Amino acid sequence: MARVPLFIEFSDKRVLVIGGGYVGTRRALKFSEAGAYVTVIALKPSSELIRANSTSNIDLIIADAGMFNYSRVIGVINLLVYAIPTNTELKNRLRKMIKDRRVLFNDATNANETEVVVPFEGEVNGIRFAVTTEGKSGVAASIVRDYLQAELAKSELHPLINAWYEVKQLIKKRVNDPHVRMSIYFELKYDENFIELARRGDMSNVVKYVNEVIKHHGY
Repeated sequence: MARVPLFIEFSDKRVLVIGGGYVGTRRALKFSEAGAYVTVIALKPSSELIRANSTSNIDLIIADAGMFNYSRVIGVINLLVYAIPTNTELKNRLRKMIKDRRVLFNDATNANETEVVVPFEGEVNGIRFAVTTEGKSGVAASIVRDYLQAELAKSELHPLINAWYEVKQLIKKRVNDPHVRMSIYFELKYDENFIELARRGDMSNVVKYVNEVIKHHGY
């Protein structure tokens, strides 16, 4: 497998979810919360989906997914989420329909066959991260996510992270050569003096120190 981990902007994208059970509901709500226009096709949708149909950007179509005419929706979607574990024939038919349409495919029923992995997410102090075991165990992935979130929440990295937010803007403002900027970023990453100032939250001296480093690079 050659999957690349990415964070993709989904506002205004169109997502088609096949299935309204637990997984289909979770995926529909997830992409809806990200700003996507979500269509769900389900014969027996969850109560959550029924409520979301009237309060969010989720369009719920109560229909037999195996009998539905997909020609009117398949041409406008960016992602297809398949979440019916009992109908392999339908899944294969849909995959053929989207093959040449540049539509991404998330197979929630088979991690080995999916094109897109939907991971477990976490966020601490503006740092977002995602964890997946690529199908080995969703529970294990969620345990790792919870562990990382707890460790980050109690770590001493927050002042350093906040310092980097400001330092990046300072360097981008003063250094117009991207190659030089990258050189400065990696120099500071391992600079013990900079790290100590940043960990203390001493931003005035952090700025002075970084300005001196920038001058050393000719800016």
